[in-house]
Amino acid sequence: MAKTDWKKLEQKFQRAHARTGIKLQDWCKQNGISYDTARRYIKLRKNEQGAAQKNAQKNEHKNAQNSEQFSDEKSSFDEAYDEDGGAKNSEESCAENDTDFAKTKRIRGSRFVAPTNAFQPRNTAAVKHRGYAKHLEKDYLFDDAAEMALVDELVFTRARALSVTATLKRMFTELEKTEDILARTALYGKMMQAETALDRNIARIESIERTLGTLDIIAVTPARIVADTEYRVAAREKVKAETQRLTAENKGVITPLTEAIDELQSLNKGGKL
Repeated sequence: MAKTDWKKLEQKFQRAHARTGIKLQDWCKQNGISYDTARRYIKLRKNEQGAAQKNAQKNEHKNAQNSEQFSDEKSSFDEAYDEDGGAKNSEESCAENDTDFAKTKRIRGSRFVAPTNAFQPRNTAAVKHRGYAKHLEKDYLFDDAAEMALVDELVFTRARALSVTATLKRMFTELEKTEDILARTALYGKMMQAETALDRNIARIESIERTLGTLDIIAVTPARIVADTEYRVAAREKVKAETQRLTAENKGVITPLTEAIDELQSLNKGGKL
């Protein structure tokens, strides 16, 4: 039995809901899907529900306007036809309607004009957050998280450490004033927990500082690699140029070794003695 792809079904339902405002139960009945099973996998975010309701209201309002306009045009046509001669008045009313229609006529193809601010290729702004968004109801959490960086976590962790330190100070003051054994024991336990939390925050601060230092090194590493590569290429070209210069300078110079080689080659024995 093939496994049901609930993610695709969820996307399909969201498109249908945004277009018509259909409910999940009705949509499942139309597509032959179990509603009890589908409602565990198919979720609808609140902003999409509001948009679907607005679209449904907009469609109803548009239909009502069309029906009213049709009835008005029909009544005006009947009145024009019934008055003095019928056909003449009808022609005049049609001409007036044509004039109004020319002013309000929709330009064909206007909706298909390419937008001036179209998305770039491979743009995923419309599907950002992907699988995480359906687990949180508050959209502003993603907006705030997108603006944060590791430095913000460092500042937040330091603020937590300061908060724990202030809490420990209050606990010490309260411990000095408390004489009850049970209350002092409870305070000791809370102080131990607060000190453990402070140690964790300090360790977290050190870890973030090391990570930020590593990121700074990684940021300058590509430029260093490029510079080293360019230096090696330049050094290789320099050695090649010096070799060519020395070869050109030594060309035609006769030494005892070159004389012996020339003599062996003139014997036509393939270099054999």
